[in-house]
Amino acid sequence: MLISLFEKATSKNYPRGFILAIDLLISFFSFVFSFSLLNNFLSIGIEQIYHPLLIVLIFRLQAFLYTRSYVGIIKFTSTRDAVRIGSAVILGTLAIGFVSYLYQYFSGFPLMIPAVIVMDACLCMVLLISMRVGLKILYKEVSKGRNTGQINIIIYGADETGVLLKRKLEDDPNQVVKVTAFIDPTPGMAGKTLEGEYIYPGIDSLDAIMKKGKIHQLIIVDAKLEGNIKKEIIEKALKYQIELKAIPPAESWINGKLTSKQIRAVSIDDLLGRETIELENENIKLALNNKTILITGGAGSIGSEIVRQCLRFNPKMLIVLDQAESPLHDLVISFKTTRKIIPVIADIRNYERIQKVFEKFKPDIVFHAAAYKHVPLMEDHPYEAIQTNVFGTKIIADLSVQNQVQKFIYISSDKAVNPTNIMGASKRISEIYVQSLNAKLELEDIHQTKFITTRFGNVLGSNGSVVPLFKYQIETGGPITVTHPEITRYFMTIPEACKLVLEAGAMGNGGEIYIFDMGESIKIADLAEKMIKLSGLEPHKDINIIFTGLRPGEKLKEELLNNKETTIGTHHPKIMIAKVPSYNFLEINETINSMSYAKSIDKSRLLVSLMKQLVPEYISNNSIYETLDKKISSKE
Repeated sequence: MLISLFEKATSKNYPRGFILAIDLLISFFSFVFSFSLLNNFLSIGIEQIYHPLLIVLIFRLQAFLYTRSYVGIIKFTSTRDAVRIGSAVILGTLAIGFVSYLYQYFSGFPLMIPAVIVMDACLCMVLLISMRVGLKILYKEVSKGRNTGQINIIIYGADETGVLLKRKLEDDPNQVVKVTAFIDPTPGMAGKTLEGEYIYPGIDSLDAIMKKGKIHQLIIVDAKLEGNIKKEIIEKALKYQIELKAIPPAESWINGKLTSKQIRAVSIDDLLGRETIELENENIKLALNNKTILITGGAGSIGSEIVRQCLRFNPKMLIVLDQAESPLHDLVISFKTTRKIIPVIADIRNYERIQKVFEKFKPDIVFHAAAYKHVPLMEDHPYEAIQTNVFGTKIIADLSVQNQVQKFIYISSDKAVNPTNIMGASKRISEIYVQSLNAKLELEDIHQTKFITTRFGNVLGSNGSVVPLFKYQIETGGPITVTHPEITRYFMTIPEACKLVLEAGAMGNGGEIYIFDMGESIKIADLAEKMIKLSGLEPHKDINIIFTGLRPGEKLKEELLNNKETTIGTHHPKIMIAKVPSYNFLEINETINSMSYAKSIDKSRLLVSLMKQLVPEYISNNSIYETLDKKISSKE
């Protein structure tokens, strides 16, 4: 009964007049007490205090009404309410002092001594604020008593943001939260307290913290935390099955304020532990500023991110070409504030259509990201893989030369290295073609188009990546399917990959194959387990992991260099140049053209055999085309 009445008294719907009446009652008590105290509690007649009290209450009421100090919801009392109350008291006190001065000036007798006015103002302000803070604390204690689901939280970062987050969390009326500790490795912070909570020196302190009680969440507030440290924090928290969250950088807060909705779950990207990439922005700006840029496959995961990043460098126009209608439409809608993006529906395999695009827009730079990239599907459809990945690339490259494009940046794949599948071999053939074409142009002293290749591994969250698949499988209750317990892959984030593509494109002089520092390879089975834990579930208990066997053409481990390649460094620590064998353009072009005569849907084995002639290191794995390798080896 008492709890119900209390909640009603502190609710949003309770009449504001009730709060105003309490404020006036406090003002009454404050003045009577101050007046009596400074008169030594002598016998004071009603006629002595009546007029001063009436003046005080009238002006206090006017000040409360003017500043609206009574409209705040008690249980949400904040510093803003305290400022409003302080303003009301000061404003009323100035009015009371002015009236008291006039009264003495005209009558010759003081209405009240200045000390009473000052003491009343101080006492009244303290009582008004204390009443609200006290009721707020009482409300929280009552709520905690009724709600046993308290969430214990650790905050990583004992700074102003950490304090702000603690207050925001503990003031949230929708959940019962207790911040039990801070962790901060900054020298001199360990052993101190912040907002009454102990500051621990590092993530290794989690062992000691867990012994004191259950921790439900760990929230990272340092947005600039180094990647390897963030990875260590995540690994440690996952060990104890602690839910991980983070807040965005202060510059991205809504209207400069942190809201509860901005506290996000830690993403799988954070598990990579990769450092922030620093770009030579001036070089990229010089390369892209006021240029017309064509991006093929522009609606895909890589292509669309290249669009986003190119916009930062003030291009003249971005021609976003894709044959996928809906993704292209969605991309254009997401950039509705700019008119620089021109969507083009086209198939890169259609020479006449692509020729019209080049003639109409006359691009200065081409980013060629369009490709088929699903390994098992391409293993079943070699005709489509060659038609798109090889002949589509050839069309874009040839038209780039004919239309005097300045730079052609080809987005390749680590699967082109020692390929074991049709998809990887088709990408390698495309690499060879654009390199040999660049060499031909240099030999003929024609320098208008520079062909640059970028090669990297898997990107998290891209179309076809295991991450979206695993997320879907977790959301639907599992199981997660992994092809092999020992399979590993290199990963980087989409923005990171595209930043390096822009950097490589800016620095390239033609003929290079740039490879990116992919960090350490990640075991896919471990990735699956961590994604389950990040979802607040337990692997092999809540969500099963099953192994389905390697798919056709699939490798256990990917590579970034083949056996004949070495690398040389560049000015960027994450970008290297692969030293690869050179090829004669006329021979390569003739071999590729021979594929055009064989690229019939019912001549798959002939197509694949021609691919193996062009790429001798292409050895099929777990594929029906392994028999072709045996025939080649028997001839040798």
